Amino acid sequence: MQFEIHLLQSFPPANLNRDENGMPKSTVFGGRPRARISSQCQKRAVRLHYQQYSDLNSEHFANRSRSWLSELKPLLMAADIAEDQAEVAAKLALSYLGADEDPKKLGKTKTILFLGQTEIAAIADILIKNWDAIAPGLTEETPTLPKKDPNIGKVIEKSLATTGKPGDVALFGRMMASLPSVNVDAAVQMAHAISVNKLQQEFDFFTAVDDLGDTSDLDSNDDAGADHLGETGFNSSTYYRFTVIDTQQLEKNLGTDEQIAVILKAFSEAFVQAIPTGHQNGFAAHSLPAVVMVVVRRGQPISLVDAFEEPVAPRNNKSLLENTIARLDQHWTDLCKMYGSDSVVFKGIVTREQLAQSLNHLAEDEKPSVQELLKDAISATFPGGN
Repeated sequence: MQFEIHLLQSFPPANLNRDENGMPKSTVFGGRPRARISSQCQKRAVRLHYQQYSDLNSEHFANRSRSWLSELKPLLMAADIAEDQAEVAAKLALSYLGADEDPKKLGKTKTILFLGQTEIAAIADILIKNWDAIAPGLTEETPTLPKKDPNIGKVIEKSLATTGKPGDVALFGRMMASLPSVNVDAAVQMAHAISVNKLQQEFDFFTAVDDLGDTSDLDSNDDAGADHLGETGFNSSTYYRFTVIDTQQLEKNLGTDEQIAVILKAFSEAFVQAIPTGHQNGFAAHSLPAVVMVVVRRGQPISLVDAFEEPVAPRNNKSLLENTIARLDQHWTDLCKMYGSDSVVFKGIVTREQLAQSLNHLAEDEKPSVQELLKDAISATFPGGN
């Protein structure tokens, strides 16, 4: 099953995701410039929201880092292993994941690794259970871990490759160049958000004043006035956001269907509510989606972005959002007419009451709240009650 989430979300003046020049990211779609928020930016916001606000056990969480020594070493020390030996063993174990093989160095991996707490705990457990075989090699001039009976590196690799993945890793996947066998194909695909309206970039000219500066003699004070001048790019846009979760891939990654519905719900809520943090201290652009639509279908997922190939604008005494919702509604109808809707298992939509009148064909699929929408969609995805 493909679990699609389609959002329409307006932001006031903001710079949520900036480019290398500090300007809000943009693109061209339908031959017109559009505001853009990258998929990577959205994924991080969603993952952090998922970890902070969901009711999931922390065993479903993972982190991206090069500094895993500080996580692995204390687990060994908790098993009454001396600190110096715990540090050497942890560094050697991390070398299998891409850390420097010299145990005298910091033990940081060469690239950022996406690992769950359960996976680090599993590595610690392997070291602890095989400590009698490991300990002699740590006192040698060049410390090493056993390479046979057992081969610790292979045991660690097998553990990471064959055991179920934490929810974060199962959702977003990972690529580990130094150990390809533990790569995970993501269950989540996420589109770059683009504005439905034509982009108009703007600039905020700002000053910073020295509160303690000497203003007693303005005529002779060369520093009178602003102590710093600058400008920040921003825009105000209404975005179409789209993500899809392959529930079959998610179950494969998790290694069980026991928690799949709970994780899907947590991710869906996070996608709806998470907001990127870029320049928020200066803009406070915290606004929730005006439209949330969920489609559950078999086979190929379908984005509805073509509804906005021609930029939307306020016209005919209707707001930008009203015209955007009407455009989405008509595009859905056109797709169903052209390709049929046999693949659709469930569809539902929620919008604010004052915007609901813009729905026509999708009006019969309205739900009273986002909570009810997600509940019904997940029930349709897992009719057996997973």
